[in-house]
Amino acid sequence: MLIAYNNQQQLFLPYQYTRKALQRYRRQMKFFCPQCLEQVQLKIGNYNIPHFAHFTKNQCSQLFAEGESTLHLQGKIQLYEWLKKHGHQVKLEPYLKELSQRPDLLVTIDEEQFAVEFQCSSISHEKWRQRTMGYERNDIQAIWLFQTPQSKESTNGIRKIRISPLLQKAFITTTTGLPYLLTYNAGTAQFIYWTNLLHVHGHTFIGKVQKIPIDQQLFPFYIPQRITQEEFQRYWQLYKQSCRQFASNRLLHSKKGAQDPFLRNCYELNLSLTAMPPYIGIPVREGASISLFTSEWQTMLVYFSKQLGRQPFELTKGQMENFLSQHQLEVTEQAVRAIQNYGHLLKRMNHEDDLLDNCEQVYVHLFAIATIY
Repeated sequence: MLIAYNNQQQLFLPYQYTRKALQRYRRQMKFFCPQCLEQVQLKIGNYNIPHFAHFTKNQCSQLFAEGESTLHLQGKIQLYEWLKKHGHQVKLEPYLKELSQRPDLLVTIDEEQFAVEFQCSSISHEKWRQRTMGYERNDIQAIWLFQTPQSKESTNGIRKIRISPLLQKAFITTTTGLPYLLTYNAGTAQFIYWTNLLHVHGHTFIGKVQKIPIDQQLFPFYIPQRITQEEFQRYWQLYKQSCRQFASNRLLHSKKGAQDPFLRNCYELNLSLTAMPPYIGIPVREGASISLFTSEWQTMLVYFSKQLGRQPFELTKGQMENFLSQHQLEVTEQAVRAIQNYGHLLKRMNHEDDLLDNCEQVYVHLFAIATIY
């Protein structure tokens, strides 16, 4: 923990003092946990950030998440000082008795409260959900700032990104409906934005990476703008490249051969894997809810629709659910809407084929209406 009471019942933050001064205070003072009021020890060391720890493990020490990494402690201090510098009312490691939770930072702006959690280690989905719901039930907005993974450090720009399921939990949705991911790198004191995320397959996205030094950031955080149509040209190149690579790998490495539904449907529809038609492999809103690659499920959907004598945009909701079930895909409202969105786009492309190229139509469909999935 970064705070404790001293003998005078004043909050003491050791990081604000030199190690020499702390060694003197450790001889002269006793320190007490601000929650359980038991005596705690001041740990200085030569390399670690000075902090407090309980002498013995108890329920209180668990809430304080003792054993935090230096990076975690460093990040909390940086964020705390940054928020104070901007004049915000902020508390470091406050214990919220009614929730039995202790956020890293609690920020109050007017009458609105924000719990900022700087997460440097893995956390289970259940624990993340419980903590988030605890804040929301008490009208506190939860903001999860994950430490930027070292493998994700790169220059600014548009590129393919692999985002773990844990980080996907931290997606932020703006008032315009455009989700993005914001992480923080305590080592470089930079915020990293992963914006305009376009789902490709599995945990792979195409996104725009932008870095903002902490001294240039504001709170509440900057909200990113959606990409321009010119920037989407780069998205489109990367996305179609992924589509071609998927088809090539499937043809070369499929172990099912003729029993592969995707390959079989391509054969039945007389589609070439090396030159798929423009209406196959189109990113759509909520497409991430279908676990297959877009080229795969859209090919199978076109074949499924043809067997019924219909176009994909003519399918009923029941038929869409039947399609998902036939291919062992999870039947959800989001998956049904993804199919509907694909159908709407196909219908639109048929009517506007002479007016807009595919890239422009997909951009309008995804970004110009202030949403991504």
